[in-house]
Amino acid sequence: MNVGTISWARVRLAMQEAVRGWIRDPNVMLIDFGWAEHDGKLYEDELAIRVHLIEKFKERPALELAISKGLTRAEIPDSIDGFPVDRPESGRLRLQHAWRAGGWRSTRTRRADPIQGGISISNASLRGSGTLGGLVRDRETGEPMILSNWHVLAGHWGIRPGWPICQPGRGDGGRRADTVATFSHSAMSSNLDAAVAKLSSNRSLLNHSLELEPVKGVSWAMPGMEVIKSGRTTGVTYGRVTGVEGTFGGYFGGVYGYIRNVMTIVPRPDMEPIVSAGGDSGSLWLEEETMHAVGLHFVGNDEPEYAQAMDMQPILDALNVDMDF
Repeated sequence: MNVGTISWARVRLAMQEAVRGWIRDPNVMLIDFGWAEHDGKLYEDELAIRVHLIEKFKERPALELAISKGLTRAEIPDSIDGFPVDRPESGRLRLQHAWRAGGWRSTRTRRADPIQGGISISNASLRGSGTLGGLVRDRETGEPMILSNWHVLAGHWGIRPGWPICQPGRGDGGRRADTVATFSHSAMSSNLDAAVAKLSSNRSLLNHSLELEPVKGVSWAMPGMEVIKSGRTTGVTYGRVTGVEGTFGGYFGGVYGYIRNVMTIVPRPDMEPIVSAGGDSGSLWLEEETMHAVGLHFVGNDEPEYAQAMDMQPILDALNVDMDF
């Protein structure tokens, strides 16, 4: 089974069944479709529904004990709707904003003029910082806007339109005097951790991320795609997409919810073994070959090292905006 020959309509139906059956299991944080994993190694010629486990119970007595303690509900089946099921141990994914300012300063965490993707940003009340993703424009008015995560531009369910957005983010010393935009609206009602803010200062916004070329289009991610991002904390990093069509479950502003259209990104073997860290939330993932935006980063894990992003086109549609090329 390879990417070029499968029926994606059939994959999506099977994924719906997998999500209905297992995303509420307390030992499951993510379900996606991609390369199978055996003994920690990815196999590019094997595609499977991947039920990512916080902890893998390898022996039946351990599994039965975990079920009795409520750590998991039941054994995950070997196949769903005709597709093989892989059960990688992926640890606990976390939203990747930085909770407090570090003891260092860089170009990415200082006041910037003009502003661009890959630098520190947050709403004026957030105890931390994330990453400015990029420049988008309202489809109806053409008004320029900042794109990032909901948990970076809002982070609290009480945030309303007009709330100040500062650059650098508050965790990097930003204050209301550093306001560059005001919160507009989010895509959380569409199960997407994304939001936009209207520019409100005389600082201009460029359509490319720091140290990268300008965004040249929008594409859908596929397993095997080589991608690149520019983030507030880790700078420019290189990854490879290993899973798509995912659903993630986690807490957002203290409320448990689900995020759809999730892709999984791992380090490229020929590059540094890191793709993201806290503070990179909101970064744009770009297909390196075309510089097309494919995803918006929002969560990650360190052991094993991988990142999660949401497909770009559903985000743009939910927010009623377009990337600025």
